[in-house]
Amino acid sequence: MQKAVVGLVDINNATQKELENVKGVGLATAKKIIAGRPYKSVDELSKAGIKPKAIEAMKPFVTVGNVPMAPVTEKATKAVTKATAPLSAAAIDLTTTTDKVKTKAKSASAKLAPGTKININKADQAMLEKLPEIGPAKAKAIIAGRPYNTIEDVMKVKRIKGKTFDVIKDYIVVK
Repeated sequence: MQKAVVGLVDINNATQKELENVKGVGLATAKKIIAGRPYKSVDELSKAGIKPKAIEAMKPFVTVGNVPMAPVTEKATKAVTKATAPLSAAAIDLTTTTDKVKTKAKSASAKLAPGTKININKADQAMLEKLPEIGPAKAKAIIAGRPYNTIEDVMKVKRIKGKTFDVIKDYIVVK
């Protein structure tokens, strides 16, 4: 079974199963990591008896978060694993490794379904905000500038010029 990591795994708060999914971490190493908590840096994994070479291999996949508020019991770990197991296979592609989680999606695919077109003459503010690079202020400005005869007319709106228009033009219609 191929291991995969989605995002960075927090060595201070991850469950044993989450740690086991990190490249180079097996059952024994995961238990060592948990037993040696809390950590101030990834390099402190050495205090848990993990060799420097193994630590270097893990670094791209782990991070150090806040110290857990209370110890996690084995019963709680099993409950979380049982509750999230069906989601992990269905919700994510386990063969994909993600190095960073972006806080703000910059592509339309993260906000709109493929092929979705929004009528800028009829859409409400919430729908307009689903367009890439369109936030609440620009959405309100689009609404205030109605009606539009062509999609290019949206460039009359303040702060929607060539660059922004190029990003949204494939997602908007006027009729």
